[in-house]
Amino acid sequence: MGQQEINILKSYGLKVTAGRAALLKVMLESDRPISHKVISEKLDGLNYDAVSIYRSLESFIKAGFVHKVEDDRGTWLYALCTCKKMGHCHPHFFCRHCGLCKCLDDHSMPVIKQVEDDFIVEEQRYYLKGICKDCKNS
Repeated sequence: MGQQEINILKSYGLKVTAGRAALLKVMLESDRPISHKVISEKLDGLNYDAVSIYRSLESFIKAGFVHKVEDDRGTWLYALCTCKKMGHCHPHFFCRHCGLCKCLDDHSMPVIKQVEDDFIVEEQRYYLKGICKDCKNS
C-alpha cells in the first residue's frame, strides 16, 4: 500500500483498505479512462471481487475524485478527476477506430445551467470523436 494512495483516500474521507488502495493505484497508473474489466484484470490475484470493485468505484465517484463516462459500446469507463465538481468538468475524445477514450483535462466545457423553463440540467457530458494519433499513423 503506497503513501500516495493512503493520502488520497484519507483526504477524501474514505476508509483505507488494501483493496481500495490497490484499485486507486491502478487508476493512478492509467493515462486514460479504463473499464471495470481492465481494472479487474489488473487486480487479478488480490481477492478483490467484481462487486467490491464496483462498490469502491462508486464510493470514489461519490467522494469526487473519480468520474465515469460511457463509450460507444455502452461500457462505463472510470478515470481520476480531482476537479471536485461531482460530474464532468472536461470533454472526452473517443477514437472511432480503436476505441481509445482520453480525458481532455486541458479543455473546459461550456456551462449550461438551464435550457428551458421546465428543464433542470443535472449533468453535462461532451465528447469529441475522431482518429487518435496512433491510428492515424498506422
